[in-house]
Amino acid sequence: MKRVFTLLLALLLILSLAACGSREDDAQPEADPNPPASDSVNQDPPPPADSAPAEPAGPAPAVKAASKYVLVYGGCTLPMNADFAPLLAYLGEPASYFEAESCAFDGLDKTYTYDGVEINTYPDDDIDRVSSIRILTDAVSTPEGITIGSTPEEVTAAYGDGYDAVGQQYTYEDGDCLLSILFQDGRAISVEYAALNDMLG
Repeated sequence: MKRVFTLLLALLLILSLAACGSREDDAQPEADPNPPASDSVNQDPPPPADSAPAEPAGPAPAVKAASKYVLVYGGCTLPMNADFAPLLAYLGEPASYFEAESCAFDGLDKTYTYDGVEINTYPDDDIDRVSSIRILTDAVSTPEGITIGSTPEEVTAAYGDGYDAVGQQYTYEDGDCLLSILFQDGRAISVEYAALNDMLG
């Protein structure tokens, strides 16, 4: 009797396993974890990478110049002695910045270096005013076309013969600006605008 009961249990177990196997065979295949592109038409595409540099917002500030010698950089006119705050807001953050206690004024002298130009300011109460601008590379030129590497002949063609010469440096003065071009081996190695006023001497 025990042998018959054991055989019946074994038979039931075999039938049970066979039934489970058939259910697994009838089961639906699992979803593909990587569906084709056509199945994802309702998904939003990833936003494009924002690699372009930020453009200045709005028009360049209109700043009155007191000299005919004025650098224009990035579409922005940069006169000597001008309040630099609106110009800085337009030009944006510089590549580098330096400040130090002023030797001549109460406050900080500041240096803003952009691509191809260095802009220096002096404190006038709560205003930072442009004290000088130096062209650093031939990627930037004066409105008259003078830059690093220009020859003395090109400088006099652009600005005339009314310069003062000290060694190999030509200086042109007008209004509140002194434009200086320093030469070495017949080529300009420095082009700089410097502010003239009673405070700076």
